[in-house]
Amino acid sequence: MLEVTVTESSPASTLVTVSGELAGPGAERLLARLDRLLDQGHRYVVLDLTGVTFCDSSGVSSLVRGHARASAAAGGLRLSGASAQVTKVLELSGLARMLGLKSTVDI
Repeated sequence: MLEVTVTESSPASTLVTVSGELAGPGAERLLARLDRLLDQGHRYVVLDLTGVTFCDSSGVSSLVRGHARASAAAGGLRLSGASAQVTKVLELSGLARMLGLKSTVDI
């Protein structure tokens, strides 16, 4: 099960901590949470992926769709703190470069 929690918010960006498996229903849960944040006016979101243990194609898809929705709202989505396994998936899919994956978490 994927847990998605807003852990910090500033006028510049919102930090969202994600933990568990970014796959299947968890991927949809993340996307729904991103939609709510964007609807509430949060334009720049940083996802802390430190606690994500697994990411499959549905997880990659949710990140791509979240990025597209944030961009359409004149904002952006960044990734940080991914494990080695998740980093490899993000690098192979091109998301690490596209979304600016950082090894440390900061907003």
